[in-house]
Amino acid sequence: MLATKVLASGITHLTDARYFAAWEVDFLAFPVGEGVSEAISWDYLNALREWVEGPVIVAELGQITDGQQWAATLQEQQVAYALVPADAGEAVTLTDQGIKVISHVAVAGYQSADDVAEALAAQPAAEFVLLDFESGGITWQDLLAGHPFDLKALDNLLSRRPCLLQISLEGEDPIAVKKAHPLAGFAVRGSSEEKVGYKSFDDLDELFEGLEVFE
Repeated sequence: MLATKVLASGITHLTDARYFAAWEVDFLAFPVGEGVSEAISWDYLNALREWVEGPVIVAELGQITDGQQWAATLQEQQVAYALVPADAGEAVTLTDQGIKVISHVAVAGYQSADDVAEALAAQPAAEFVLLDFESGGITWQDLLAGHPFDLKALDNLLSRRPCLLQISLEGEDPIAVKKAHPLAGFAVRGSSEEKVGYKSFDDLDELFEGLEVFE
């Protein structure tokens, strides 16, 4: 088992789905919304979920123009969680209809801690916020160096909302990071197969091996 919550998003093939499920991640997010990169069909999602056991299935959505319709679709597909961009419309409508929301807040190198705090405050409906430094090319070493802000500012952000941190730790012990900072867990993202049925997970193995605990 893992020492903290982990969400794996961008799952588009069985190789990723089975890898993350084997590590007992808490959430598997599959892209199905309009405008989402590499979106898959509901038929394919349901075929993939037959092969995995344990993680909560999450629908990764894009912009939401009709929250009630999306909520009805998710309920019909027996999906209780949605991963939505921070600027997605009608996220509150999803929660009003019984869907739990994880908001994706991407952090860019030009943003200040105040900018990110404002983005966090704008997610009142979210059960978790996925705080994504990786998409902006920001690493743990960058934060240690104070770019775009330092670890004290990060801690202030993490204390505001339950946050799943997506960032390259570059060799840092993830359990030590979790103990030292008030994060709810980590987030990672799947990627394309190198060939059908095969890909390397070297970039993720270190994180998962560092988080593994034995009862």
